[in-house]
This record gives sequence, structure tokens and C-alpha cells, in this order.
Amino acid sequence: MSTGLKQLLLGLGGVLVACVFVFLGLWQMQVFRSQGQQSVDELASQPLVGLEQELASGTTAGELYGRTVSVSGEWLDDQVLVGEGYPARVVQAFRTDGGRVIGVARGTVTAGQKVADAPAGIQEVTGVLLPTQSSAPVGADLPAGSLGAVQLDVLAQEWPAPLFDAYLTQPATASAAQGLGESPVIVPDQRGNVRNEGYALQWWSFALFGLVLTWVGVRRIGAGEKATDAAT
Repeated sequence: MSTGLKQLLLGLGGVLVACVFVFLGLWQMQVFRSQGQQSVDELASQPLVGLEQELASGTTAGELYGRTVSVSGEWLDDQVLVGEGYPARVVQAFRTDGGRVIGVARGTVTAGQKVADAPAGIQEVTGVLLPTQSSAPVGADLPAGSLGAVQLDVLAQEWPAPLFDAYLTQPATASAAQGLGESPVIVPDQRGNVRNEGYALQWWSFALFGLVLTWVGVRRIGAGEKATDAAT
């Protein structure tokens, strides 16, 4: 068998194996996303609970992340647009009957859309409880004072105290009733999903390592053939 043919076969074999590893990595990422969405759906489908009642019983806010909860109180005037561009979320302060303030993502607005006033008087607000988000760039087309993400540490410096260390996202029906678009529910990754993400990265590492070994093997075949020719 000629040197060129040996190199070609080894190269094709290495690329084929790398492709298989890449495919397995993509499959693991799909499993990762599917599990994440399943966790979101499972949490959101659990029975509705009263936020302040749960906290009073000793449950922490972290244990309720992703759950649908309700609070009673009234809307305050403090609000901010949040997003890396339009449509942007409208996050408004809501003072509960217990005297604490919680941010509520009421819905979204598009560029140029006026934010409708929140309902007046005592209201019952229901939504998915979520943790503060990491900082993100603010959309250049959003007005001054907007945020790129729901950063509760920033809002705590500007809104009335005490502020909950969590915020709510209203369902699409509530947003529509207030003249707003649906606000995305961004739930943090659930335990166990990171494992699948790690598997995906592992398969891709195998693919890269296999390609490097293939390249080294092809070069060695060529070098060995040259050494044989020189010896003869």
C-alpha cells in the first residue's frame, strides 16, 4: 500500500471518528436543553403557593425559584425597562400586604410603545419566582436608566426598601390584560443538567484530540516512509 493511500485512509478514519464524537456532543447538548425545559415545566406546574405565607413558614426564596407564587398588594410608580434590545421587559415595583417590595416583570414593550399603567388599588399578582440575574449590556436603543438584566442589587439602591431577593414574571394572560407582550421566564439551570453539558464538552474534546492524533499519525507515516527511502 502506498504512503499516500495509508495517509488518506488514516485521515478519513480520524475525521469520521471525530464527526461521531461531535454528533454525540450535539446530542448531549440537546439532552441538556430538554432536561432544562422539563425542569422549568415541572416547577411551573406545581401548585400555586402564597409567597409571603411560604416565607413565613420557613421556606427560603431559593427553594421557590421556578415556582408559581402569588402576592397581594399594590403597584408602585417605580419601574424600569430591562433588555439588551427591544422587545424590552417592563419591571415594576409592587408593595405586598406584608410591607415588602418585589419587582414584577409585567410583560414586554416594543420600540416606541407606551407602557400602560398598572392596575390601581389592591391587586393579586401571580407569577414565576426568579432570582436576580447577572449583569448584561443594555440595549443602545433603550432609554437612559434601563438595565440589561434584572439586577436586584441595582434596584435595591433605587427602589423603596425592603426589597425581596427575587422577582416575579407574570404569565402571558396577565401581560396581555395590561396591554403588554409576553415576558420570557428565565429559570436558572437545574441540578443534574450541568452533567449533560459536561458530557457534551467531553465528546468535543475527544473529537479534537482524535484529530490531533490523526494529524500526528499521518505525519509519522510520511516521515517513516522517507526514512525507509533514505536507508535504501
